[in-house]
Amino acid sequence: MTTPSSNGAEPKTGSPRTRAPSGRGGGAAAALEIGAAAAVVAYGVLINRVVPSELYVPVNLAAGVAAVAAVHALGAGWRDLGLARDRMLAGLKLGGLTLIPIAAAVGLGLAIPWTRDFFRDSTIVNASTPEALYTILLRIPLGTAMAEELIFRGALLGLFLQRHRPWVAAALSSAVFGVWHVLPTLNSLDTNPGASATSGSLLLQAAAVAFVVLATGVAGMFFSWLRLRSGSILAPWLTHTGFNAIGYIGSRLEGLISR
Repeated sequence: MTTPSSNGAEPKTGSPRTRAPSGRGGGAAAALEIGAAAAVVAYGVLINRVVPSELYVPVNLAAGVAAVAAVHALGAGWRDLGLARDRMLAGLKLGGLTLIPIAAAVGLGLAIPWTRDFFRDSTIVNASTPEALYTILLRIPLGTAMAEELIFRGALLGLFLQRHRPWVAAALSSAVFGVWHVLPTLNSLDTNPGASATSGSLLLQAAAVAFVVLATGVAGMFFSWLRLRSGSILAPWLTHTGFNAIGYIGSRLEGLISR
């Protein structure tokens, strides 16, 4: 993987594009986009159902790097991928601004008895201290947030930006991001008492999954806005890490409160 350029030679992201990746025609480019989206969804099944938990971080990171490298080879510039060096500081600043509201929202959720149940997760509560530290310090920021941002706000968004306006590219990548969360949602229905009402009802479980797909799709749009606004993948990475890590800590705290 070559080093992202910081000399400003590449066009900035956010400007409408009409060319197809690497000079391909519209039909070939559309097929490429559909194939890329399908490959990402298929990989989501692999990482959730096949890859052992101990390999989650390195495999997911490797997949993220491979996805970015593939789209770069197809003609997307480092700015299109959110990896230009001169935008990194802007990304960290914008992403950092979101952490306080996230922490405040989690705190409010824990303070309200009705919403507190949604933080209750037996897997998180029963995890040992070393397991919790591994999750907060490595699994979430690198294996989940960084890998997913490389795949969705890096590779997929960068690919879609080659032919579509920024908001269309953001919507397309966010839709795939929502579908990506179907299996993790199904996995969590058995461990989160807040979702216990869906037990035994396929209709309610389908509704719960649909809600999460919609919510994560909306979150994907917000992450895409952060990425396009700052010009750096570091903005959504920091926010994504904050959502997951602070939420995880909230679940640990809920376990202490309920004792």
